[in-house]
Amino acid sequence: MSFPRATSRAALVVAVLAMPLASTAAAETFQSVMQGLADDMNRVQSALFVEDFATVTEAAEAIADHPKPSLGERRRVLSAVGSRVSEFRALDQQVHDTAEGLANAARDQDLDQSIRYHARLVNACIACHSAFRDDVVSALSPENAPER
Repeated sequence: MSFPRATSRAALVVAVLAMPLASTAAAETFQSVMQGLADDMNRVQSALFVEDFATVTEAAEAIADHPKPSLGERRRVLSAVGSRVSEFRALDQQVHDTAEGLANAARDQDLDQSIRYHARLVNACIACHSAFRDDVVSALSPENAPER
């Protein structure tokens, strides 16, 4: 076997072996997404205290563009919220839009606007948790997992 052909085959084997890892990384759990959002919210708050606008911008952008849970978990969440799916999606959009506003205010180094957007963002998160957390946690609990 020639060197180029062996190299091509080796690259193919590596690519095939890496595929399950890539798909696993992309399929986040709802809990890991929420934990990432909580971590980014904590980064925003800590950075606001010291007027670290670069970190506020970075964390707010991460909140606005947070990863999505796996398709299966999204289906279970939407099933759990039932007829209130439009309210759930509206709150998710509100979090997204408010985080973008916060990122823009921080990029402009406008502390007052950044604080206002941060407060709105906290309120949007709390509103969503108050309305949906119990139903979503129940739907995603191991005893309610779909059978395989």
